[in-house]
Amino acid sequence: MSEKIYVFLIRLFPADFRRTYGEESLQLFRDRSRDERGLWPGLRLWFDLLTDLAVSIPVEYRHAQPALAGDSGAQPVDGMPGFELLETTPLRPAAFLSAAFLSFATFAAISVLIVHGGSYRALWLRGAQDQRPDASRASSSVRSAQPSKGAGHQKLMSIRSKEDPTSEVAAPGSGNLMLVSLTSAQRLLPGNPAFAQSNRAQIGQPTPQDATTAMIRAFDSHNIVMFGENHGVKQEYEWLDKLVSTPQFADRVDDIVVEFGNSLYQKSVDRYIAGEDVPIEQVQKAWQNMIGAVGPPSPVYAGFYKAVRDENLKRRGKHQIRLVLGDPYGDWDRIKNAEDLGPYLANRDQWYAQVVKDEVVARNHRALLIMGAGHFLRRNGPGYVEREIRAAGANPYLVVFGTNAIGAYDDLDPRFDAWTRPAIVSLAGNWVGELPSSSVTTGGSVPATQLKLADAADALLYVAPRDALTQVNMTRSELERTAYEKELNRRMMIMTGRTLGPLPTEAEAPMFHRPQPQLNAGGQNALPPPPQTIHDPLPPRPPSR
Repeated sequence: MSEKIYVFLIRLFPADFRRTYGEESLQLFRDRSRDERGLWPGLRLWFDLLTDLAVSIPVEYRHAQPALAGDSGAQPVDGMPGFELLETTPLRPAAFLSAAFLSFATFAAISVLIVHGGSYRALWLRGAQDQRPDASRASSSVRSAQPSKGAGHQKLMSIRSKEDPTSEVAAPGSGNLMLVSLTSAQRLLPGNPAFAQSNRAQIGQPTPQDATTAMIRAFDSHNIVMFGENHGVKQEYEWLDKLVSTPQFADRVDDIVVEFGNSLYQKSVDRYIAGEDVPIEQVQKAWQNMIGAVGPPSPVYAGFYKAVRDENLKRRGKHQIRLVLGDPYGDWDRIKNAEDLGPYLANRDQWYAQVVKDEVVARNHRALLIMGAGHFLRRNGPGYVEREIRAAGANPYLVVFGTNAIGAYDDLDPRFDAWTRPAIVSLAGNWVGELPSSSVTTGGSVPATQLKLADAADALLYVAPRDALTQVNMTRSELERTAYEKELNRRMMIMTGRTLGPLPTEAEAPMFHRPQPQLNAGGQNALPPPPQTIHDPLPPRPPSR
């Protein structure tokens, strides 16, 4: 009904305007109608539209009149009378008054419809959420902050959005879609030619930006930036090391909360990161004794700890960065079987979220969160960690690591080749956001699903083509016949029922491999059943070491 009313109102514009901007204006109306639901957003939408119509229609007819006068003054040919067919003529005063009356009457009618329709929708949504326990924690306000398909139609030129600080145009969901004046006489409103022309120029094409600059800029409008990493990627962590070594980053960010650090060792890491002399054998327990990863840890993690420490040493007497450990505080010396391990494995996201709420949000800090992308991706709305920190008052922005794989393993997109790397690109309203999230974030090793990048995150980090990415490993020569190798085999038996596989001989190897057929449930790759304690809460936290 609303769209039919808007189509009727568009017909009040001159015919040449309708031909040029009619479809684009209608698409903008559809996008705003989809994103601005409810009583007050709906009232604001129609107030903007009707105000714009009242201003723009006379302006467009004034612009059209000189051309009409010129056409009507054409000279006759061979003395014969000349007749011109004028497709657009100025509005008669009576027609203009009728249109104004109709606009205000429509505004009143739509207000009534929104009140009743919005209430019904709110009740329906509440009922649907009550039947979905996992989704009920995600409030409608959180869902509305996500970028949506087709949202590029709503971009406003030269305005940096609070929800999309890496972009030079405003993105949907920011709550700031009130239309912005370019000059005192020209406003970027639906129906205005400048608005339609700007969207036609912007839509569909991403704007890659220098990754370090974009990440730092994100903290201008967000107190938390979530980064979904891919474990152990050399090029990814080379960029992260550079990021934390940038003075502008250290000036803005208080904490970095990492998945790759057992929080049992927070005290030792605090001293090490602050520049104190701490034996490395004590500090490395943080990344060598993780609960969530029992295999040999990639050396990139030790390098990241060192990069943060080195930056703090250069900034003696200035603002320091704290490295906060987000892995549960399990003590492998006391974990003897799967039942001992169960509560720690089951509560990894819960503990990480609690650490962020206690160490970052409650202290009004700004923080970079680093965790595997699988924990952060918005598969059905925000994940557990994001829901929890939003409920605590945080305003997060989500960046995920990605590749140029856009479908199957061999389906690589050449459009990424033109980018200057490393780059961060907003996912709202462009072709990157329309790509399948599963393929891009896993290098094509996981089949494409219907979940698009724009629905899963706010921005993408791109550091290199998929086939140029390498994983850094602990080698066989470093681990073989050591006490640590023996301990890792014990942990693998507890978690998976088998020991470590063949250890890598080279320090670097390709990050992504062609997917291989998986054995069935009764084959060699079958895992033991989960422990009975998998639903138990975390035990009391011991003193930090």
